[in-house]
Amino acid sequence: MPEAQTVQAKYIFLDIVGFTHERSIEAQSDIIGVLNRLVREAVEAQDIDKESVIYIPTGDGMCIALLNGTKPLGVHMQIALNILSGVNKHNEKAPDKMREFKTRIGINQNLDNKIVDINGMSNVAGDGISMAQRIMDKADGGQILVGVSVHQELVGREEYMNQWRPFTTEVKHGRTIQVYQYVKKGIPGLNIGPPGALKGVSDTVKGMSDTVSDAFSGAAKVIQKPFTKQG
Repeated sequence: MPEAQTVQAKYIFLDIVGFTHERSIEAQSDIIGVLNRLVREAVEAQDIDKESVIYIPTGDGMCIALLNGTKPLGVHMQIALNILSGVNKHNEKAPDKMREFKTRIGINQNLDNKIVDINGMSNVAGDGISMAQRIMDKADGGQILVGVSVHQELVGREEYMNQWRPFTTEVKHGRTIQVYQYVKKGIPGLNIGPPGALKGVSDTVKGMSDTVSDAFSGAAKVIQKPFTKQG
């Protein structure tokens, strides 16, 4: 068997909220086409080597995997914000309500494994991508939630300082994790209201040094396991 290849991966996991609800098959197909275009435009707007990007479709969404410490810093956040902006612009011009849509986004990063899947395509497996999906599952439409490792990387940067709402929540198998909602005001398409799944559980906002310390502690608890999309 080939030796596993370990990669530093950044993940933008997204799906379409209420994808099939009161939508025709034709509208669903149109929306997927629009989302695919917006995602590629958002990624291509960054200075990223094409060989470092893997698109993993998930039916009503996808995971964008950026491999080997892709620069610039915060590139996953910029891609996510560009996607939300693109969706917002699309909705303003959509021909009917069935073709308007919202996406929710979970962002994470971790040391994971690059693999070859059953279709012979490059893919990734590990706790990082699994957790990206679980983080996304806590978000509402138009929201961005990030994991501890992402928050740790960005919290000290002026662009992202004091722009987070922290939550402690439970995910699959009773695992408790900390997530952070990006709540900067005035960004087109960004929903900064509390996620419905997390209302009433927001942590007390801490000073930056305390938050970074907690981030290191949380990152140390990561346990690797293969990725499977949850229903």
